[in-house]
Amino acid sequence: MFRNRDVKPRKKSYYPFSKNYPSRRTGTTYAIGESRARREKERRNAVVYAVVLVVVFLVVFAAAFVGISLYERPIDDGSDTVVSADGGLRALYITEDELGGGIAFDLFRSTLEQAQANAVLLDFKNEAGRLCTDTGTDTAGEIGASADSAAAKDTVEQLKAQGYTIVARVYCFRDPLAASLLPGTAVTEADGVTVWLDASARNGGEPWLNPYSETAQRYLLDVIGNAVEFGADAVLLDGVQFPTGELAARATFPGEAESTYSRNAILQSFIERAKTQVGDTPLMVAMPLSAVVAGDTAAYGGGIFDSAADTAAVLLDRTGLSDGTMLGGTAYSSDMDEAAFVSAATAALEERLAQNYRTENVLPILSDTADVSNLANAGIDSYIALRTADTAAQ
Repeated sequence: MFRNRDVKPRKKSYYPFSKNYPSRRTGTTYAIGESRARREKERRNAVVYAVVLVVVFLVVFAAAFVGISLYERPIDDGSDTVVSADGGLRALYITEDELGGGIAFDLFRSTLEQAQANAVLLDFKNEAGRLCTDTGTDTAGEIGASADSAAAKDTVEQLKAQGYTIVARVYCFRDPLAASLLPGTAVTEADGVTVWLDASARNGGEPWLNPYSETAQRYLLDVIGNAVEFGADAVLLDGVQFPTGELAARATFPGEAESTYSRNAILQSFIERAKTQVGDTPLMVAMPLSAVVAGDTAAYGGGIFDSAADTAAVLLDRTGLSDGTMLGGTAYSSDMDEAAFVSAATAALEERLAQNYRTENVLPILSDTADVSNLANAGIDSYIALRTADTAAQ
């Protein structure tokens, strides 16, 4: 036989790196061993895979969007229901964490609904001297009293949109931050220079603002004005007093000796200025029940129930009361049950209100929401409930 020398020998196998290995492109349209049908199938699979990826992405994006929307939803949840203002003011205290929004605020909103409250009390300036919001470049901002976040403002806008009345509490002369950082505003020791503390430094003693200091009063009045601009429907002044306690005898108030105002008169004058500052916004002044029925020379140089404020906000607790103190027509006793105490206390407030000539209203302050039922039994439907730390955590 003759051998055809022009025929190349057939390759017995292909290797992965061979030019003609199946699936590898050659100079023709398809590689050896690859059919058009198989190629079409792979192309369809690639398209399906891409579509699945797009669908998965859209589902994840939609879920995230819905989650964020639910987390940041406004208080009315799309409902046009507005809180009823029937009856008196029923205010519940909101903590700093709840005022910051988020889950804490959602839980507080449920508490509001359960308590059938129509108002919220917030600390615009707390006992430490810190504000709940940023007031800009004024003195509060300069001394670091303003908050960095606008969350409180957003929360208040949501509450107001739902119809809740906002009561902004401002602690006044009890302000260790301003007393420490505003020159010449603090209560001093007898030398008139050394800053006085309400307890030893070892025991956490803090300075107070001096009611006779014009700089201190001007700062507080600016803060009160800021509270109105913030959206307060009413302003509650707390700590409108001189400091008390075991070291109070050492406290000196620069400017007192030169002033024609007594201690009671300087506080009354400050309340009058605050009333001018808030304009048409209702002004309240807080005080304990004991100071209403018997006065308090140490704290007020008398009493501040009868003042330029529209409302005397009275804390219904037993602090400072002695057995035999008359509450309306009832003699107080430390072993009175809470219902009897609340009944006697509200009768005393009504009696005191009838005796004064300037204060128009009395608003009880309760240390806990548990006392609300006793107040209702006494015929009172207006109150501020402070809520204890344990209650707020529930």
